[in-house]
Amino acid sequence: MDRNGKPGWAGKKKDAKAFMAHRGELLSELQERLFAHGRTGGDRSVLLVIQGLDTAGKGGIVRHVLGMVDPQGVALRAFGVPTEEELRHHFLWRVRRALPPAGRIGVFDRSHYEDVLVAPVEGLAPRTVVEKRFEEINR
Repeated sequence: MDRNGKPGWAGKKKDAKAFMAHRGELLSELQERLFAHGRTGGDRSVLLVIQGLDTAGKGGIVRHVLGMVDPQGVALRAFGVPTEEELRHHFLWRVRRALPPAGRIGVFDRSHYEDVLVAPVEGLAPRTVVEKRFEEINR
């Protein structure tokens, strides 16, 4: 991996700042429409899932992109090693509980993939269970 790479952006930094300012206005407008939709009985929400290695910049993405919208309409949820309570439930239970309600933006710092990546490494689930989780996620 090129740690200095800028995938998806070939321009200069000042151009990126101007682009982000313009895009921020659009994101703010779209968030307002989404919120209004949810308040009037709509069922749409937005879920942003950020999956990456530790120190990959997931928090920076949240600050840069979602810093342009109203934080009251955003719910951030980080997924780490499951708690004792979470382990007593289906592996997607904690994910379902964190889904954003209508009209809101949800951000997952990591995702349900943690349950198939971390579980076997940390000895939280045997390989046979992890394989079944893979199949369920793919469905």
